Amino acid sequence: MEVNILSTLRRYYCDELHVMHYPGGMGNLGSKAWRTTREELNERLIRLALALKKDGRLDLMFFMVYDDFLLVETARRLAELNVPMVNYHVDMAFQWYRIIRTAPYFHVLAVAQKTNAEHLAFYNSNIEWMPMAANPEFCLEHASSRGYEHGISFVGSFNPFRRALLADCVRHGFKPTVYGRGWNGSSVSPYRFDWDAYKVVHDLWFYAVPRWKAEGAQSLTGALRRKWSRSVAFDELPGPEFRPPCTDEALPAIFRSSKINLGFSDTGWHGNDAVVPSRNLQCRLRDFEVPMAGGFYLVQEAPDHAEYFKPGEEIETWSEPEELIDKLSYYSSNIAAAERIREAGHRRAMSSHTWRHRFDRLFHRVQQRGLLPC
Repeated sequence: MEVNILSTLRRYYCDELHVMHYPGGMGNLGSKAWRTTREELNERLIRLALALKKDGRLDLMFFMVYDDFLLVETARRLAELNVPMVNYHVDMAFQWYRIIRTAPYFHVLAVAQKTNAEHLAFYNSNIEWMPMAANPEFCLEHASSRGYEHGISFVGSFNPFRRALLADCVRHGFKPTVYGRGWNGSSVSPYRFDWDAYKVVHDLWFYAVPRWKAEGAQSLTGALRRKWSRSVAFDELPGPEFRPPCTDEALPAIFRSSKINLGFSDTGWHGNDAVVPSRNLQCRLRDFEVPMAGGFYLVQEAPDHAEYFKPGEEIETWSEPEELIDKLSYYSSNIAAAERIREAGHRRAMSSHTWRHRFDRLFHRVQQRGLLPC
């Protein structure tokens, strides 16, 4: 949040920026203590907005929030202040529906991916496409110019789909360096799932019908399969070098010092010994951070990638496991080809994919709607 959003707003747009962080609540709805805390935090948000409005110091409210935290009554009371309200949604592939209850109260819904935008538009038609991006100043400060430390690297938490693909890499003689949670016994897996009766009832009550209309039977069967799969235990995968989760500050140097950076755009799910791709693909923050840091990126192709980069020229993509192995083999032995793509990807990221590019476009569109002065 600080690296990507807040630092950009402070640097380029705000004379005065007031920030209210809140702890995640999506997995804590069953806790009465959490729900009490949520109500207190919502009241605090309202008081802050009222005080700033009274002093003439509130020009825009920018949110990155789900309805699990932001209460409908809070959204209604904030909308009564007649100050532009924007909510930025960065997980349209899997969690598009988690803002439908408060959506009508926002002047603009900014979405990082186009997937499911047509379903969200039923609740608020004022949707602006705002892809994720990267912070060039941060990457320049933290990317090292030293030589290669890793042949192949992957940064991300454990899930069975990623494990299966990394296992395939190992079988073909590649040994990636992996940073992230849940890959070995020394780090807690983020893949565990505890059934929370309150949350299950809550989600069925508010989201079952909208999801069924938009996704059909997959809205139920897919969710159940993914959740059930999380009860399956996995042995540590032999072959890769597993390292603990890294800090934000360490990321640019990892990307820059890796000959090949892997990207997985799907999550898939597990059943018995088979890993089934979900085909619910989306672009991620990493897709911009790696080229911005000067890294060569080999990523599973998602629908929006061609909107941002020229595949094969500025990044490289793969669709099937066999293609991943073929391209790993090619670029591992053709460093000059990887270098050309690395350099072109960095130039494209700098010229088109900074957070300033994103906010310039968003605020221009908000101005066109007459919500902000020019």
